[in-house]
Amino acid sequence: MPRRLVAAHPLSAARVDAGSAVRDHGGDGAASASGRRTGAAREKGCILATRGEPPARLIQPTALARARGEFGPRGRRPIAYGWIVVAAVTAIMTAVSGARFLFGVVLKPVSDEFGWGRAALTAAVTISTIVLSLLQPLVGLLVDRLGATRILVGGTALVGLALLPLTFADRLWQVYLLYGVVIAVGLAAASPVVATALVGRWFERRRGTALAIATSGSAFGQLLIVPLGAWTLTVADWQTTYRLLAALLLVAMVPLGLLAVRDAPPPAPAAAGARRDGGTDLRGAVRTRSFWLLAFGFLVCGFTMAFPNTHFIAYVDDMGMAPTHAANAVAVTAIFSVAGSLLLGLAADRHRRGAVLAATYALRGAAFALLLLLPPAGSMLFVYALVLGISWTATTPLTAAIAANLYGREHLGAVFGTLFTFMNLGFGVGAFLDGIVYELAGGYELALVVNAALGGVAAIAVWSVADRRPALDSPSVSAPRPALAAD
Repeated sequence: MPRRLVAAHPLSAARVDAGSAVRDHGGDGAASASGRRTGAAREKGCILATRGEPPARLIQPTALARARGEFGPRGRRPIAYGWIVVAAVTAIMTAVSGARFLFGVVLKPVSDEFGWGRAALTAAVTISTIVLSLLQPLVGLLVDRLGATRILVGGTALVGLALLPLTFADRLWQVYLLYGVVIAVGLAAASPVVATALVGRWFERRRGTALAIATSGSAFGQLLIVPLGAWTLTVADWQTTYRLLAALLLVAMVPLGLLAVRDAPPPAPAAAGARRDGGTDLRGAVRTRSFWLLAFGFLVCGFTMAFPNTHFIAYVDDMGMAPTHAANAVAVTAIFSVAGSLLLGLAADRHRRGAVLAATYALRGAAFALLLLLPPAGSMLFVYALVLGISWTATTPLTAAIAANLYGREHLGAVFGTLFTFMNLGFGVGAFLDGIVYELAGGYELALVVNAALGGVAAIAVWSVADRRPALDSPSVSAPRPALAAD
């Protein structure tokens, strides 16, 4: 039988083979063909199909690329829409994180105004993290079933609405209710768990970079919201600070989420009716040793985040430095957290991710050792901020990438949401215990020792995580074999 020549679209650069599968790469607009090569070859913009292949319809590469968002409505090739989703999620996470980070900025003014002790006031943080911890697995399940966009926008709106009555609170129980419960519900719905699910569905080949950017929203929150909040306190009161943040969330971030964020790219035509790879569900994940090592790491991560977020500005003020100096140090932490997250993400693509995560926790512990050993005055404060910043946000994308490798992406929302629960628990316990240490000892030195030691222990624990890292990202679907058209 003579060979049949099947013309392909001249722009096509794909090799379509019998028995191959087409993978959808979502937002980064990439496509690949895998499987047995049974005689298909590309030659001068055409595909040569050898004899023995069944006749079928011609695959249109342009339509396939348009379905993936690779082409715009006029056939142009804009920035892939997945990156627009990443930018919108990053902006929303930046603003929402302000509701959490500003508590440390207003801690001392609120304590002085109402006469509440720091331990009693930071109990609101403990309540908040308990609520967050209980809700994160539920949020992961809801994201898998209802979609991440609804959860993200609803949580952002709830945080903005709850900040307004918080500015009128004059009883401690009101702070516990509004900040500890209501705002915590919104924070759970607008958390890195939701961001991870969104980005994970839009990206495969560049998922590590996209995750690092999206989860850096918390760092940008420190970089922008905390200095602005500290400056606002110099010209206004703490109530004005929270009201401005509420306006930002309700007027800007909620509309941005509604207009720009989409749950997932449209499926490629070749992937219709494909069989999904279920991966490992939460019940199977919790039976593995690696899950609990990652959970312990997240517990330490949250614990060591509590002091910089909740007590650091008060600590610097106790040492005789201006709050604006502490806010500048927080900004340095945020700047280097963005750079550190990206650099450590690149390192994780070239080295074992468990080892990179262990180095991240070691840096976290070293930062507190520096703050303890070096006199916290002048430029020495920024040395601590630099080292802390490198490790600040990198733990979340690294842990998410390891979890995706170990357990698959089908149940990633529930698995990662449960892991993230331990970070929230650690944060709540750390914020409360740091306050107790201050009340009993009159200073934070013992708290710094504990934070430094825990960083080292976490580094040892996650070093042994069995991270199977495939050469290429495994596809989330197994698509049917693409067919070639007859003459």
